[in-house]
Amino acid sequence: IPLASNQVEYSILHREPEVDGVFDACREFGVALIAYSPLAMGALTGKYDMSHRPPDFLRNRVGPFRGRRLGRVAPVVALLHELGEAHGKTPAQVALRWLIERGAFPIPGAKDGKQAHENAGALTFTLSPSEVRRLADATVAWMR
Repeated sequence: IPLASNQVEYSILHREPEVDGVFDACREFGVALIAYSPLAMGALTGKYDMSHRPPDFLRNRVGPFRGRRLGRVAPVVALLHELGEAHGKTPAQVALRWLIERGAFPIPGAKDGKQAHENAGALTFTLSPSEVRRLADATVAWMR
């Protein structure tokens, strides 16, 4: 049975599939790359910053929320806001659209129907190649 899809953690902040060969292998063999945690556990929604962290204990100790990492996410979120305003979209929708433009299939979580509907808004617009590049470039500092 040929491999049809590969589900990996992938977001603007978690880009290991681009570095470890998974992304290229999926393209080469026609395998769909399904991106889980595409909003980096909420860090890319614009809801959180250093003075407003998520309420749950675990999330404050992992990934983009650990220590001062959330402060390093701020420039990326600012760009998501900027591009979102230009398109009439939310930061989360722009973050999801970036993945779609890269050829991935994001599967964001949603706490309720409102969030699910908002996430679906990522399908209603496109980002230009220069916008996709700007977002990719904005995350270079985060990945160091």
